[in-house]
Amino acid sequence: MRYFTFLFAQLFAFAAMANVQSNPVPFERKDSDHIKEIMTRWDKTKGAYLYESIAAIVMKEQQPERPQSVNQTSFELLQMMDEQRIDRMTRIATTALENEKKSTRNDRYYWEEWKEYVQSSKCDINRNGKSSGDPHLRTYDGERFDFQNAGDYLLTASEDNSFMVQTQQVRSSPSIALNGGVAMNINGDLVTFSSPDEERGQKMIHINNEEIQNEKTDLILPQGGIINYRKGKHLVKWPTGEQMSISTREFTDQNLFDLKLYVPSCRNDYYGLLGNNDGEINDLVVHDEETGEEYTRKNVGDNYENTFGSNRNKPAVLNRKSGDLFFITRVYGGAYQLDSTTSLRRHQMTDIPDSIRYPKEMLTLAELEDEKIEEGLKKARTAGVAEEDLFEAVYDYGHLGLEPIAHKDDYQRPKRSTKYKEPELNKEGTGVKNDGNGNQPRIRIRPSIFIGTGVQVNPPRRNQPRTTNPRPNTRTNPGGTRSTPSSRSGRR
Repeated sequence: MRYFTFLFAQLFAFAAMANVQSNPVPFERKDSDHIKEIMTRWDKTKGAYLYESIAAIVMKEQQPERPQSVNQTSFELLQMMDEQRIDRMTRIATTALENEKKSTRNDRYYWEEWKEYVQSSKCDINRNGKSSGDPHLRTYDGERFDFQNAGDYLLTASEDNSFMVQTQQVRSSPSIALNGGVAMNINGDLVTFSSPDEERGQKMIHINNEEIQNEKTDLILPQGGIINYRKGKHLVKWPTGEQMSISTREFTDQNLFDLKLYVPSCRNDYYGLLGNNDGEINDLVVHDEETGEEYTRKNVGDNYENTFGSNRNKPAVLNRKSGDLFFITRVYGGAYQLDSTTSLRRHQMTDIPDSIRYPKEMLTLAELEDEKIEEGLKKARTAGVAEEDLFEAVYDYGHLGLEPIAHKDDYQRPKRSTKYKEPELNKEGTGVKNDGNGNQPRIRIRPSIFIGTGVQVNPPRRNQPRTTNPRPNTRTNPGGTRSTPSSRSGRR
């Protein structure tokens, strides 16, 4: 039998005082009765919620109260809707956008933002992003690197910060770090995962600074997000379309968090350690705005012999790898190092000495004996680890004793409806003719925790940490140059 917890008066009072902190948009909300009726004809309850939820996302405002029968994000609801209906609504929005442009002069428009959000639900999902093990990172564009710094870092965020993930990396040894904590801005709701002291009754999850007593259940967030719990993993879902899988491994006396990120492939408005999702493997570049100098990652020429074979001990290979690791820890890592004003965590690791922040040694597989490497490779392949992930599995096994595991794809995409009936317009042509059959059966869902509304979350759009390294601007424009984001990039 499963148990579920409901939070009442305390969080309700907190919710009444809290506001979502965001920059005001340069346009007014617009409405379309035609679009609303198309949505409610699809599903009366879900459609009405979806219409208001999309408006709140575009306007960066408070999300509407979620009906008890709705346990999907607004993005998932769009993914469930048939494409003919989405295309019909998009055509209506296109006409409305033309009228909006005639009546106002702006750089951005309500119906433009509305269309981009709705159309993004039809995009494929990028499954590359991750931070796992001790930790090993892979950017959205497929570039891999190890990051052994300790402290609070920006893993990834959207330009408007409604999607944000920060990691707290803690020392497991003088030269190796682990993901010991995660902080997220989920469209205005602050969620943290930490390694708790169970003997003192501490819990792993906090939402809007409230400790969650039952962690093995679904959490329905007030600002449109959802956290599903399945088979020992938490799948975090943003209403803007991103998802993140959080799995926990116990290591010594603390938790190790493995993170897998999923973002719409048609958007390139991201920044952070995982890059911008523009399809180009050029994320690890740092530009010094004061001198104009550009710092890039050197190609170390990794192959099987350089990684696992005898070449791994050659001075030339070691020097290249050492230089690569130095660039990652001191230069690239410095671009996304958080300080006390930008970290979302309650217990921060922002003011720490360099002797703790940076690894004592730049470890590779050269420090491991051949027998240990062969043993690690055998264990990894037996566990089903993909060939491209063998290095990190052997590294973790050889240096930490972590048993190799195969990281599975946890992304959940709802099944899209293929049923569509062309709506019949009324005589005036202003809406859909009502056939008196608007009531839809509600989906029966298991009980969930309903949390109060969002907290103030206002980290800077661009991270500019205090560091002795060059102060970088790490956005990428086509062609590899670094500059401020252009207006063309995805949903702004």
